[in-house]
Amino acid sequence: MITSFLSNSIEVQQTKRAVEARYGSCPNSPADFAELSLYIKKATGHDISPDTLSRLWGYKKGYATVRHSVIEILSAYARAAEESDFVYQIAIKAEDLQSGEKVRIAWLPDRVCTLEYIGAYHWRVVEVTNSKLQVGDTFSCRVIAQGHPLVVDDLKTANQHYEGYTIGGKNGLTLVEAEGIIHR
Repeated sequence: MITSFLSNSIEVQQTKRAVEARYGSCPNSPADFAELSLYIKKATGHDISPDTLSRLWGYKKGYATVRHSVIEILSAYARAAEESDFVYQIAIKAEDLQSGEKVRIAWLPDRVCTLEYIGAYHWRVVEVTNSKLQVGDTFSCRVIAQGHPLVVDDLKTANQHYEGYTIGGKNGLTLVEAEGIIHR
């Protein structure tokens, strides 16, 4: 029985292409790998960590081999029903917003932030309470989901730039609100 594959094997490459087709693109950022990990969990009931996915796709250096079980899970995800079946309990997708629309988020212990969508999956912080984030900071992300950490790409602050940044990493977002509709 095969227990692992070389990470550059044809089986691994074919599986990755099938996952990319289902996901809609080649994941290439921390937020993409976090989102893909959630999609895989929802579609298959199995966990593959964002770190494992980032190594498999070569974003991070790592594996020379890939466990057979990982390939099986990825294959199951690729074969599962269309991604449109994936439903977060409460989520806001950037692709559904117009520039200028605002989203309010909160996370423990007492952090609150209002974000303005500025287009092309990019956001600007417009109000903030009790957070390291500051008004004017910008980042990109596709989905803001209650109960899940918000993993963003390309966070730009007045003094620093982060390729990946996690908001609400321990308990996820406790509030997601858009257009005056509160989702709890």
